Amino acid sequence: MGHGILLHTPKSLEEKAIRYLQDLFKTHGKSVALFAPVGDCENFQAVCGLGIPEVLERLAKQDEGVFTDILEIYQNLATYHDYVVVVASCFEPLQSFDSRLLDTIAQHLNLVVVNALLPSPNLAAEVQLAHASFKNVGLLNPLSLLTSGLALELPDLILANLNAQPTKDAFESLEQANSTCVSPVCFQHGLLARAKKDVKTIVLPESQDERILRAAHAILQLGVAKVILLGQPDKVYQDAQKLGLDLKDTPILDPHTSPLTQQLAQTLYSLRQAKGLSLEQAQELIKTPTYFGTMLVYGGHADGMVSGATHTTAETVRPALQTIKLLPGVKIVSSVFFMCLDTKVYVFGDCAINPNPTSEELAQIALTSATTAKSFGFEPRIAMLSYSSGTSGKGPDVDKVARAVQIARSLDSTLLIDGPLQFDAAIDPKTGSKKMPGSAVAGRANVFIFPDLDAGNIAYKAVQRTAKTLAIGPVLQGLKKPVNDLSRGCLVGDVINTIIMTAIQAQG
Repeated sequence: MGHGILLHTPKSLEEKAIRYLQDLFKTHGKSVALFAPVGDCENFQAVCGLGIPEVLERLAKQDEGVFTDILEIYQNLATYHDYVVVVASCFEPLQSFDSRLLDTIAQHLNLVVVNALLPSPNLAAEVQLAHASFKNVGLLNPLSLLTSGLALELPDLILANLNAQPTKDAFESLEQANSTCVSPVCFQHGLLARAKKDVKTIVLPESQDERILRAAHAILQLGVAKVILLGQPDKVYQDAQKLGLDLKDTPILDPHTSPLTQQLAQTLYSLRQAKGLSLEQAQELIKTPTYFGTMLVYGGHADGMVSGATHTTAETVRPALQTIKLLPGVKIVSSVFFMCLDTKVYVFGDCAINPNPTSEELAQIALTSATTAKSFGFEPRIAMLSYSSGTSGKGPDVDKVARAVQIARSLDSTLLIDGPLQFDAAIDPKTGSKKMPGSAVAGRANVFIFPDLDAGNIAYKAVQRTAKTLAIGPVLQGLKKPVNDLSRGCLVGDVINTIIMTAIQAQG
């Protein structure tokens, strides 16, 4: 996938700035595509496939789907080119409606900013102000294009002369300025695309719940997974028909009568007989939906399971721990939530499984969460959270987190991990630089490991409810095959997202 750049420039410098960037990339053997207006910027529709009135109406309704449409056009270009330059004037007709539109697009598409400035008596101040403004909204601005005033020096910023040949410094500033932010639009769009590439089968043991049936219908309509429902076929089809859902091609298995029941019971018995389970007990257990569903996953009849709308976490997870078991080197099952804020996605763990983890278990949660984050497109920077940053506070709880950091580093020296960190020091660059100067994580974390379940569960629900944040999860991690647990208060959208996440986990 190519690098993305938002070119923010006065109209009078636009053509020159575009030519500069094209020459810059051509000189270094890189292909470049323009996401740009055609002619005099009348053809927004020709570029984006959208009419301005339609876009205005959708923005007024706060329809983020419009950003998804723009994202698809952008990603089609980024698939085949090393760089995509999004020219700001492409969206000029819409900026009077939303003054922050360009920032929002750059955030959603994870673009870095290249800006061009006209000559001015106050050019130095204008360059500094522009750079600070982009930084304040979380955008990288590694390169500014000028026609004068090149003597100015700013950290993290290269100045280039629009009237001269492109320089190596200018190219390297862009090569090294990859945005590591993952926006919700990119994240969710990417989930759908990944799930569709290798469609997996997910078993849903709670067909008596309307939310599960509605989610199954939506998943099939999206084409992101196949599903197996557990229950009495006649009743399930009848319930679906009453709800206006199309489940006619969906396998529905009754654990009490399925031809697979005896085979799965025998397998369960062979796995658990050393623990004292009799064949008769296995035959009874297999009629339990979560055991039947788990054994379908174990036996390869399904690729993953999603449960918890009507079952407890223990009822969902226990069969998996007894049969599917943990990945090599993993000692505990843990969980993460993907917290989709306005323009960023963060990973919170463990907010659902382990009440009071030890230092060793916290280290394991950090390592497993890093692996999960990577598998979903993040470059993990892990903050081990506490009420203290560094050595500012003392006490056994702080010591536990500090030891967890040491253990995690000893197990994987490549991890970007730091702690103990207070949340503000972990997420805010200014606070992080004050409280933990020199830290590669402080102020830049995207994976947050909470010291216990109290802190993690309260934090994710507080963010979810007060910031109107989509919380995708809990995504369980550490099992050989994916089994995920829903909240009994889950919404249909939560079920859909969890099925998609489980399908992607099953891809390996």
